Amino acid sequence: MPNAFRLALQQMTSDPAIRRVLWVSFAATIFLVLTLPALAGWGLSFVQIANWSWVDTTIDVLGGVAVLALGILLFPAIVGAVAGLFLDDVAQAVEARHYPTLPPPRRQRIGEMIWGGIRFFLLLAAVNLVAVGIVLIVPGVNVLVFWLVNGYLLGREYFELVAARHVEPAAARALWRERQGRFIIAGLLLAAILLVPVVNLVVPVLGAAFMTHVFHRAVGGLTPAGRAAG
Repeated sequence: MPNAFRLALQQMTSDPAIRRVLWVSFAATIFLVLTLPALAGWGLSFVQIANWSWVDTTIDVLGGVAVLALGILLFPAIVGAVAGLFLDDVAQAVEARHYPTLPPPRRQRIGEMIWGGIRFFLLLAAVNLVAVGIVLIVPGVNVLVFWLVNGYLLGREYFELVAARHVEPAAARALWRERQGRFIIAGLLLAAILLVPVVNLVVPVLGAAFMTHVFHRAVGGLTPAGRAAG
């Protein structure tokens, strides 16, 4: 597994296709975080709550600030949601470089892909909101619980994202039941990185690349470019 992580990190920093996903995710997220408060303020300007203009102006400003604060709070989750649109590209890049003999990925139904993206965003949003609560409260026990719970969730979610490219949902569930230990360990590693500010922004893309290696090594016994699995 350490070798799988090293390969994922190495490709994330060197592969133009994966770097493009990172930059698009960051740019789109910054755009959303900056424009949503302006749109919220504009929308609130049409709402008359009181007869005093200064009260309505104050509400408009506070509403914009609240949306901006929420955007900053959920910045990693928004990055993940945008990156989620391209995670299939990340997995494809990893498989093209390290697993060129694989058969073509299965065609996913549109509803399946949309639900997967929504679920991925909700998971990251929940994880980041809990992380902020932990930062405010700080007890070590809470950090441990956060790490364990979200390690499981991230391991499960990334497994399903990669598995969906190659097997039907029912087969993916069976694979999870049989070999979930390795995927949970991978999720715990990603959850630990998610606790580090700024660095956590790369988790969506890094996680997709990393779990692609973990999946193929656990399921197919494949080793990238003749390297030993690890």
